[in-house]
Amino acid sequence: MLWKGEGVKKLKKKDDSKKYISVYGEIAQVLSNQQDVERIYDLLKGQTISFPQKLYSKEYMREYIKENYGNETAREVASFLGISDRRVRQIASEEEK
Repeated sequence: MLWKGEGVKKLKKKDDSKKYISVYGEIAQVLSNQQDVERIYDLLKGQTISFPQKLYSKEYMREYIKENYGNETAREVASFLGISDRRVRQIASEEEK
């Protein structure tokens, strides 16, 4: 038993992600740096966060399609961007106008 003022030593384990709860443990598995996990905790603790399903902005997607559609198939471009190949062709045709 530790008494007040004795301090607590950090446990050293191979898998540091197990020392964190729920989402912080998942983040720790992805980020190899423990300090980054704790920085995320300090920045976001107590907040409810919802992440959009789309990663890229519309502007980036348009630019990516403009530069890569033709060199890659619509399916390849769509797979990278996380959209349908029909949407890739639609955006490409809008850019041609």
